[in-house]
Amino acid sequence: MKPADAHLQAMRLHTPHTPAAFERSHIRGRVRPYVVQATLASLALLAILLIEQGVSDGIIVVTIASSTATVFVVPHSIASSPKRVIGGHVVSVMAALFLWMILHLLTGDAHTASNLQIDIFGAAAVGLSVLVMATTNTEHPPAAGTAFGIIVGGFSFTFIAFILSAAVILSVVRAILRDRLQNLL
Repeated sequence: MKPADAHLQAMRLHTPHTPAAFERSHIRGRVRPYVVQATLASLALLAILLIEQGVSDGIIVVTIASSTATVFVVPHSIASSPKRVIGGHVVSVMAALFLWMILHLLTGDAHTASNLQIDIFGAAAVGLSVLVMATTNTEHPPAAGTAFGIIVGGFSFTFIAFILSAAVILSVVRAILRDRLQNLL
């Protein structure tokens, strides 16, 4: 690059109307898919929340919000496949239930466990879910939050039904829109 070209490039990157970060970002020249997919992600999560009324536990909702982001940011990645979205959450639910039962047996009532016990079992649930996801080829990183959420939030059929039905809904939406979605990274 000639010195004059380098100077023009530097000026272009630092004009007040075009922030340098935007010039270097993935979005440059592709604003529409970013806006459309972000809007679709918001609408998909809103639909899930409206269908699943009554689930307001933040920890549980955050795991599905994270899965929603994964599905709409990188819809063609392995982590967004139905096998991984649904399978990852199923594995994490099972890991959490296994450890929640052990916690319940140790404390007599998992709802009266100490903060330290909850922290230990929550961390163990994440580790166990990661191990089982990796060995069953159902890796979906947001699903690890499901295991943690069940330990911290307490066992609830409502939480489990919410997580699993939301994972199915996300997978169906992805399947319907797959040809129209782009990986944004």
